[in-house]
Amino acid sequence: MIDIVNLPNIPILKTQLPTDIYNSVMSEVKEIEKDGSPNKWNHRLAGAIEREYELIKSRSSLVPFLIDMAKHHPTPHALSSHVTVSSEIESEIEYEVDNIWVNFQQKNEYNPIHNHSGDLSFVLWMEIPFKYSDECKVKNVVNSNSSQNASAFQFLYTDVLGDITKFHFYVEKGWEGRMLMFPAKLYHSVNPFQTSDGYRISISGNLGIVKKQIYKKLWN
Repeated sequence: MIDIVNLPNIPILKTQLPTDIYNSVMSEVKEIEKDGSPNKWNHRLAGAIEREYELIKSRSSLVPFLIDMAKHHPTPHALSSHVTVSSEIESEIEYEVDNIWVNFQQKNEYNPIHNHSGDLSFVLWMEIPFKYSDECKVKNVVNSNSSQNASAFQFLYTDVLGDITKFHFYVEKGWEGRMLMFPAKLYHSVNPFQTSDGYRISISGNLGIVKKQIYKKLWN
C-alpha cells in the first residue's frame, strides 16, 4: 500500500457572504458607482484600475463577519518563528480590520502581482459581467498556451521544490457574494477581462492580529 503524505501549508478560506450583508455592502457600492466618492484609494493600491475607493458606510455590516471568518484561519503560527502559540492563547486571538476598499475594474484593466499589509487579506466579489468560457474564446487568447489565465484571479507562491506555482480561481458570473481570505503576504494578481463593458466589482481589505494582546498573554 502506498500512502500520500501532504506537506503542511497555509490554507485559503472560501465562503459565501450572507445575503443581508451582501445587500448592505452593495447599497454603498451602487451609490459610489453612480456618484463617485471623494475617498479615492488608488494611491494606496497596486492596480492599474481607474476607479478605486475606500468603503466606509457598510463597514459596520461587513467587519463582524470578517473577524468571525478570520478566527477560522491558523495565522497565529506565522507570528514569529521564535514564538510557540498554545491552543489556549490561539483561541483568544483578536483581530482588527484595517481599511476596506472597492474596485470597479473595467475591460482591459488589471491588478499586477502584489501582496498586502497586515496578517490576513480578503477579496469579495460583488458583480461580475462575463463568463470565463467567453473569455477563453477571445481571438488573442484562444490559441495561447496560457489561455487558462484569461480573466482569472490567481495566487503565486513557491512550492517545496522552489518553483513558482500559480493557483487560479476562475471568477465569473455566479460568483457574486463569494469571498476568499488568505495570508496578506501571499502574492496574487487579477488578469484583465475583454468580453464585457460592465464593471467587475470587488471588495478587498486587510486584517491584523492584535499582537500586543498575544505577547501579553505569552509573557505574563
